[in-house]
Amino acid sequence: MKQHASTASHQPDVTSMLLLLGVGVLIALMLPLSRAAMDVGMTPLAYAFWQALGGGILLVLCGRRGSPVRFSRPLFQYFGISGLTAIAVPNALAFIVVANIGSGLTATLYALPSLATYGISVILGMETLSRKKSVGLSLGVAGCVWILSPNPAGINPDSLPWLLLGMLVPLSLAIGNVYRTSHWPKGATPEQLAPGMLLAGAVLILLVVVVTGGAHSLLVSGMDLWTIVAVQSVLTAISYRGFFHLQKRTSPTFLSQLGFVITPAGLLFGIVFFGESYGWAVWGGVVLLLIGVVLANGATRERKTCNAVRNPG
Repeated sequence: MKQHASTASHQPDVTSMLLLLGVGVLIALMLPLSRAAMDVGMTPLAYAFWQALGGGILLVLCGRRGSPVRFSRPLFQYFGISGLTAIAVPNALAFIVVANIGSGLTATLYALPSLATYGISVILGMETLSRKKSVGLSLGVAGCVWILSPNPAGINPDSLPWLLLGMLVPLSLAIGNVYRTSHWPKGATPEQLAPGMLLAGAVLILLVVVVTGGAHSLLVSGMDLWTIVAVQSVLTAISYRGFFHLQKRTSPTFLSQLGFVITPAGLLFGIVFFGESYGWAVWGGVVLLLIGVVLANGATRERKTCNAVRNPG
């Protein structure tokens, strides 16, 4: 099942940039929704479960009719690892820490996988080493670190333990970014892979909940919670369909820059929905992050896995 990466010159086009922006904003919107659900009694793991299950089911129901997926052990492995690294681990952890540090700062965690993703891609020969891109990504990450640094103008030092736990979010995402490209199943489409990843993530979360004796926490009651779950499911279905199209069109490193959209969007949603406020250090970090994005996506040439491998015919 593993696809060996052939390479081609690639510069992100307008469609890719729009996908990056749209998917990033939708993912950022999930954080205040999750906080709202937990404010009325839903647990983080329950929310992560219903998010993945609802989005996956919607994608299956709305999927295009066409060549069916040929299920096999390698394909189930792809779904399982993708669901673990992109859904189960990062979403469950993000929904845990969002209740302790707020939706705005939780969103900054999604900006950190870029350098790790780029480093892994260079080592595997999927991309070439570019000084300009390295500097740009480094500035972007530095902006996030600046935002996360405990200081009087930024965040409360008491949040540090939760931030350290949240660091597992970018680590998981970086591994998943590279894995999904390098192991893209031959002939598979984003419409086929997105629901598989979401449903696999839901199954993994369900196993954890059942093993830990918390199955009762998955019960949803009340119109408010069902409304949030329904909205979240729609957002999840749309965003992860776009997510896989973005993965198919671009490199793992470009995909990892979703975090550079999620971070400022998440801060904005935190202000709009919950009245969160941030000091000068946070906004200084955002400016540094945006400068990094401009540099990382300038007129450089990068390697990416050849579309012919993932889009035959």
